[in-house]
Amino acid sequence: MRFRPRFRMSIFVVILVAVSLAGCGGDQPAPQAAPGPTATPQAKAPATAAADRPAVEQAPAASAALTMPCAELVPADELERMIGTKPASLMDTVMPGWTACNWFYTPPGASEQAGFTVQAYTGPETLVKWRMDTNPANRLAGVTVNSLAGYVQEGYTWVIPESKLRAVQALQDGRYVFLRFPADNLALSTESQIADYLSVLFRRLQEKG
Repeated sequence: MRFRPRFRMSIFVVILVAVSLAGCGGDQPAPQAAPGPTATPQAKAPATAAADRPAVEQAPAASAALTMPCAELVPADELERMIGTKPASLMDTVMPGWTACNWFYTPPGASEQAGFTVQAYTGPETLVKWRMDTNPANRLAGVTVNSLAGYVQEGYTWVIPESKLRAVQALQDGRYVFLRFPADNLALSTESQIADYLSVLFRRLQEKG
């Protein structure tokens, strides 16, 4: 009987410890750490458009849009030598950055009228016009295009089979010249003759502005 209180006290202590342990852990899951904020990848800055363009598209445009009358771009005596006769009429458009000259004439020994076209583009919109005109999708199908790269910065020439007209596109120092004339024109029958005449026109444009 003397030891019974101690025995009861021991049982009480054991029960108290067990309850304490159950309250501290037991079958409850351990607290989960709160997830940290998700890092958002930063978008890379897009590459500059100029880095992806061909070199010719990065060429500087002419410093100013020129207003050049047809008589200055192609003097009358020079035109007569080019077409072999005096022109009957001229249809022209002259504005800042664009000169379009269309002379109509009857070649010697011919009965039908022909045309001789010279167009010059200058100023900041020149390269936009050049890219549009030289896009292969805008050319007639089945036409053989020859490069004039050996003579100018970039250039092309071809003959339109149906009309028997030769077309020429040339770019030099941000200036664009377009020619169209009968394919049997003796003054412009070879690529070297065409290149020589292009150099004359580009020199005039450069001297003008």
